[in-house]
Amino acid sequence: MYFVFQLEFNSTKTYISSLIKAYAKREKIEVDVLQNGEQIAIVAQKDNEKLEQFLLGLEEILPASIYLGQSRHQFMAEKPSLDTISSYSTPHNIALCPTCQKEMFDISSPRYYYPFTSCNSCGGQHPFLEHYPFKRENTTMNFLQPCQNCQKEIKNNPFREDYPLISCLECGISMKMVDKKSERYANDKGSYKKLFEVSAKAISKGKTVLVKTLNGYRKFFKASFGAKASDSNYSILLMTSANSLNTHLMMVTQEFNSLLSIERPILRVSTKSDELKEIYGSSTLVKYPDDGITILLAKELLNLGLEYISYIECDEKEEADFLVDFDIPITPQKDAKLFINQDTKFFINAQRVVFPLVLGKRFDVVSIANNLSAVGVEDVTVIDDMDRFEEIKTKRVNILEEEDYDSGHSSPKLFKNYQGSMLSVLSEYNKVGQKSVGVHFDTSLYFLYYNGKEVISIVPPNPFEADNMFEHISKLREGSDRLVLNYQKHFPDIYERLNNLSGDSDIFTITAIMLGLKDESFEGISAKALEFMGKGGIQIDTHVKDNRFDNYAFLASIMSYKIAGVEASLICYSIFESFGDYIGEIGTQLLSKTKLNSITFTGETFANQALFARIQRHLGMRKLLFPQNLPIGKESAVVGGLFI
Repeated sequence: MYFVFQLEFNSTKTYISSLIKAYAKREKIEVDVLQNGEQIAIVAQKDNEKLEQFLLGLEEILPASIYLGQSRHQFMAEKPSLDTISSYSTPHNIALCPTCQKEMFDISSPRYYYPFTSCNSCGGQHPFLEHYPFKRENTTMNFLQPCQNCQKEIKNNPFREDYPLISCLECGISMKMVDKKSERYANDKGSYKKLFEVSAKAISKGKTVLVKTLNGYRKFFKASFGAKASDSNYSILLMTSANSLNTHLMMVTQEFNSLLSIERPILRVSTKSDELKEIYGSSTLVKYPDDGITILLAKELLNLGLEYISYIECDEKEEADFLVDFDIPITPQKDAKLFINQDTKFFINAQRVVFPLVLGKRFDVVSIANNLSAVGVEDVTVIDDMDRFEEIKTKRVNILEEEDYDSGHSSPKLFKNYQGSMLSVLSEYNKVGQKSVGVHFDTSLYFLYYNGKEVISIVPPNPFEADNMFEHISKLREGSDRLVLNYQKHFPDIYERLNNLSGDSDIFTITAIMLGLKDESFEGISAKALEFMGKGGIQIDTHVKDNRFDNYAFLASIMSYKIAGVEASLICYSIFESFGDYIGEIGTQLLSKTKLNSITFTGETFANQALFARIQRHLGMRKLLFPQNLPIGKESAVVGGLFI
């Protein structure tokens, strides 16, 4: 008789299953750990006397994960089998597992306050990778020789067995803190702890500290209204204490669990405390410490009573009072933003966490899109940054048409981002080859039809020229010319700026400028919409003829409401409601005409609560196919490119 413990795990990422295997090896218990794309199963003999203790200890070993769902157990007469996923080794870029975090705060450990602590199942590994395969000699840590203790661990510690990036205080990476007067180096327990203490004290006194983390340069500063206004409108709130999350933020359980997960995504969350409302307004982008450097800094900040600070993502040239740096070259990935609405959860845009991605078969084509490549390696396909692959051999190449890349191939096949994105979602649901309807909404809105062979734009967006915007608006209909003159009279400075925009400005940037928002982007409009506390919006013109979205009619509506003195939060909320009504109307028509019941959604614009709710209202009875593990943004197109 077999005992089977099953964990829902909707991903092909292997860091949780590898952690369980390492733990079982350390505890010297015989179990099988099986994983497919939906679950992890732990199988053991029912009468194994170590089993109960093993399962109790599992709670302390396993981190929270956005992919983990419910668990259950059962007894089976025969050993179960799963179509297990590939074990091809790719480097992670996640937070630290509980074991490594415990080690980093244990003063008796050789990794006490060592910020580059990691193991086979956790940590920032990918930033060090130069090219595949993932071996130490192919990383920027190749010239650091593991000390004697680390060499023993490689053989004897199940969590770091054959680990390519093993290091500790004795043989690892040193750091330095620099200001205009002095340099402070960290290379042992005392000096490392002192470096983070000094950094935290500087921030607490109102100084700015520029830090090279494994996820890129971040400038940290004390959160205050003045700091936010002077430093950046794109600052991210870094919470230093899990206990204070519910004090300062309004979150549902899924948001709380996701923030604390080992993936550590960025989430837009509603503020709760008066102090945060004053600084950030009704919502803000929130992060919980991810890499070892940020975790240690947060610990020292909390010791000083700071439950949160702010940071901006930047480069090494950013001005700051202090610089914390290390000499090893890294290539950081774009951080992961997550969208959550009740039971629906998807990445908005991401490289970290999502990529590298291993597909369980080798395709006979290479796909290249948005600086990512899907390349056949051994018997699998690996998706990662283009420059991580030294040699690519293939008979066919599919390339995103906007990609500035010379493949050297005689006849590459070009595809559009919306085509790749729709096919990526269909591949996640195993629907490639089946007819489907789709909507792609990034800066432009497309309604799509997939006939089983190719993706066709059946309701394309109308052309848009930002540099002739007011001329087009004035010709929309009778009286439109007076609208333009009236807007110019009321808002001469904004009019002048808009009239001098270049043709590559997108409609959301223009809308944000029209409304006078500080954050002139889609993110700014989305955040402003969350400030609206009413029950219903106003109608924004989303189409004028042939059921096609018209950018100029849309902007004319914004101008009219702005002149009338309508609150910006109401206009922003209404924008997404109106888009939701329009998409629901056209989507319903397409599904009826094609006699289909499922519809795919791609494009970052769908990561908005008001728009998402409106689509659910209109199309909720249909099968709505949002991405599962891939971003809804442009990064997903590389997967769909394999099926062009």
